[in-house]
Amino acid sequence: MPPPRLHPRLVPLCLLLGAAAPAFATPPPAPLSHLQLTATTLAVDQVATGFDSPIDLAWGPDNHLWCTQLDGSVWRIDPASGERQEVLRLAGVFHRKSHGLQSLAFHPQFATAPYVYLHYVYQLPARGLDEVVRSRVVRCRWDGSRLGDPETLVNDLPGRAYHNGSRLLFGPDEKLYLTTGDAGHTQASLDPAALSGKVLRFNPDGTIPADNPFPGSPVWTLGHRNSQGLAFGRDGRLYATEHGPNNDDEVNLLVAGHNYGWPVIEGFIDQPAEIEAARGRSFTEPLRAWTPTIAAAGLAYYDHPAIPELRHTLLVANLKGRALRVLALDAAGEAITGEHIYLQQRLGRLRDVCVSPAGDIYLLTSNTDWHPRFQPWMYDALPAGPDRILRLHPTPSAPPPQTPVWSEDLEPLKLLSENWALPATTEALKAGQDLYTLHCLSCHGPTGQGAPGLIPPLAQIAWVTGDKNRLIQVVLAGLNGRIEVNGAFYEQEMPAFRHLPDADLAAVLTYIRASFGNQAGAVVPAEVAEERKGLR
Repeated sequence: MPPPRLHPRLVPLCLLLGAAAPAFATPPPAPLSHLQLTATTLAVDQVATGFDSPIDLAWGPDNHLWCTQLDGSVWRIDPASGERQEVLRLAGVFHRKSHGLQSLAFHPQFATAPYVYLHYVYQLPARGLDEVVRSRVVRCRWDGSRLGDPETLVNDLPGRAYHNGSRLLFGPDEKLYLTTGDAGHTQASLDPAALSGKVLRFNPDGTIPADNPFPGSPVWTLGHRNSQGLAFGRDGRLYATEHGPNNDDEVNLLVAGHNYGWPVIEGFIDQPAEIEAARGRSFTEPLRAWTPTIAAAGLAYYDHPAIPELRHTLLVANLKGRALRVLALDAAGEAITGEHIYLQQRLGRLRDVCVSPAGDIYLLTSNTDWHPRFQPWMYDALPAGPDRILRLHPTPSAPPPQTPVWSEDLEPLKLLSENWALPATTEALKAGQDLYTLHCLSCHGPTGQGAPGLIPPLAQIAWVTGDKNRLIQVVLAGLNGRIEVNGAFYEQEMPAFRHLPDADLAAVLTYIRASFGNQAGAVVPAEVAEERKGLR
């Protein structure tokens, strides 16, 4: 067996000359805590803070940390001092809720081809009221202080307001791997001709490798829902994390051409409908599945002697689970033989994890993103302040007397259902009814019946009970022009209500979605706030 090899994302291939001028200096504080493993004690340090909805964290070939944020910014961080510099503000990023700038990767020959690759979501002109969302892969040349203008390599990938993936990663074969989410088109994940719900493989210039499993196609594997972690282990084995719906988050061993089953298979093939769906078809089961879901996000492979207890393991960052899970692999890397939980509820939501050439582990938190605001019942408490990068590293010295010492968490956190169809409370309905009477009743009527040929009804129509994002956009931006509702056409102007506070708009929309025979879930103020960002 060849000796263990760390992936280029973790091991720099060269030292880049010409470091960037530091900015936003943050002096490194004393250790926050220590984490006791079986024999090794790890110090837990804060490296840098001040981040807002960061997504991807990677160790760069220049021995710096690199981080993306949903807002389109790329940051370069000195791991020793915590000094951070914004090296790019990408134009054209469609940033709202969970989409925007996603992932980054470094050219495997960075010394002679100093390119940073980025995957981001953008928006095309709307078709009617439906958003047209796509994503693309670009690369930018690093000049030692800034990233240059982006060059588009892969364009017009399927996108949506959710489930856009993604992770970018170069493999030991020097090919570029990209995870794409199902973008809400679940059945397309099973279609080799569609690029959503896949792991894609490209040459560094964006062309399609000749040895891909589907000739002329970038598809490497299919049947995925929303993969947000990629890591190469020993012998070039490729692993991925995947978000399930309300069940069966997964860790998969990816094999070229294999079908991982979404949406007909969730986790293992162990339900009657799944067994029937798999009859006569070939689906690959995961190495591990979690129900309830832990929101398995970033992934790294660890095989460094600095922390012997973690050798030949997968490190999985958890968002909902608020922990770092360590999965022990068998010698072949084809099965998981053990699972350990660390840092549970200590640092909040963990978005990503990476490993330095010295064997230090870096964690990226995600406590400022949309999820805690949309589903506050999922969280008893989260750390206050901006998101941050933390480092776990071995320390020979004993912890200072006032420094807490954490240990392995023996029981997983009890997780509540996400309950996306949040029911309206009595208080919210009363507040919404008052606002409806003030702002809406004169046109739509006391029972939401509207006026035939003039004002559309609000009762039991998809415009009200369907896509919440579209409904919020209509109320914020107003509406004029011809529309079709339940087969009838209306052409009247509805004024914009963007002047109303988020809480008021949420209340009146909650009332409408739960009244007049409608039985749709509530709207929360955070959802209105996210849609307000997209007003033009």
